Formats: sequence, structure tokens, C-alpha cells
Amino acid sequence: MRNLLTAIIVLACLVFLGSGYLYWKDRTGVVASEVDQTPKSDDSSESANKEGDKEKKQKDVDPAVVELASNWPEEAQADLREAVENGERYPIALVGSLALGGDDGWAAMLKEALEESYGKDVVDVKLFEYDLISRQFIDEERYEEVVDFAPKLVLYEPFILEDNGVVDVDENHENIDAFLNVIPDAVVLLQPARPVPDSSIYPQQVKDLQAYAKAQDIPYLDHWENWPEDASDYVVSGESAPNEKGHEVWFEYLQEYFIAE
Repeated sequence: MRNLLTAIIVLACLVFLGSGYLYWKDRTGVVASEVDQTPKSDDSSESANKEGDKEKKQKDVDPAVVELASNWPEEAQADLREAVENGERYPIALVGSLALGGDDGWAAMLKEALEESYGKDVVDVKLFEYDLISRQFIDEERYEEVVDFAPKLVLYEPFILEDNGVVDVDENHENIDAFLNVIPDAVVLLQPARPVPDSSIYPQQVKDLQAYAKAQDIPYLDHWENWPEDASDYVVSGESAPNEKGHEVWFEYLQEYFIAE
């Protein structure tokens, strides 16, 4: 009788333990299934958030801004559009001799006009003015300041008047080539310095610069078109710089090119 009772108790214990095990297995399977699904939901949400952040970083291009640059070379227009889409400022360098005119010259006036028309959040304009000849600009590597700025558009007055009587035309063009080689990612525009009244040799040098630009497929901005035939009242006597009226006519030509309104 005692043995029978013991057997019944052992059997009951086994049934209880077996039932408990099956219940535990069933519950842990459900929990595991729920856990497996959770990361998938989080991954999907995280991916959606990343896409949303990416879209936020890109800005819609204001058609008016693109229209202002309609006179620019197509490559420069495309670079400007890309910069605006990426929320980046588009760097523009104005490079040349003392003919830029410092704080009151055409270059400073152009910088202000560009920032006002396009917006300081769209363009980053910087002046690089040197009291040098083109040979010094290259040999002394003074161009490094421009390179460090990493401009996408460069308006370059290649020291042509400073070189007059010191550096011949061929060397001046070689120095332009050297400068272009250190800024391969920039779109470069060439322009002459100011007119020189009663000069016979310098105008031919300017024509040679224009011919060089055409041969190299470089846009040439001929602001001389905006100067009067007799420019005596528009330049500082004995110097290579324009006076206030000269800076104004130079600026007006460039403003019309860079800001198409």
C-alpha cells in the first residue's frame, strides 16, 4: 500500500513538472517572437529619420537666385545651384593688382553688390589685392592665399598693367597658365586693368590678353567698353589705378554681368 502511494505521488510530481515546462516554453517562445520584431520596427523608424534629415539638409533652389547668374558660364551656374541645394556658400575670389582699389574700389563695390543681391548666406566673396607683378605672384607663391580660399569662381586681373615694360606678354600668359593650374576646380574669368590714356603699346598688350583668353576658351570681361574714349578724367595721374569715376564705370560693367536683373 505504501509503495502504491509513493508511486502515485511521484507520478503526480512528474505531471506537474512536465506541465510547467511546457507552459514556460510556450511563454518564452512568445516573448522571443516579440523581441525579434522590435529591432525591425526601430530600424525602419531610424531609416525613415535618416531620410528625413537628408531631405532637410537639401534646400530648394530659389529660381530668382539662379536667374541672377544667367550671364555666368554654365559650369559656374551649375556649381552655384549645387551649393544652394546643399546649403553651402558659393566662394567667389576677386584677384588682381592694386587696381582693385582697396576698400573704396570697384572690387569692394562688387563684393557688396553680390552679397546684397544673392545674399551672404549664398555667396562668400573675398578680395585678393597685391602690389606685385605677375612673376612675383607666381614665383613667390602668393597665390596660395587664393588656393586656401578654394574659390569656385575667380575674376582675375592678371597684373597686365603692372607687367607693362617689366614682364613681356608671353611670360604674362605663362604666369596666367601657372595660376590656372593651381586652381583647377575654379571657373576663371579674365579682365584687363584700366585703360591708359595716350598709350600706344599697352592697348596692344590688352588685345593680346583678349586673344589669349579666346584661344584658351576663358571668358573675357571687356570692361573697357564702359569707359569713355578719353579716360583721362577717370584715372589717377601717373598711377595704375582708376579714380572714383573710373572705379564706378568699371564696377557698373561688372555688376551688369554678375547680377543679371
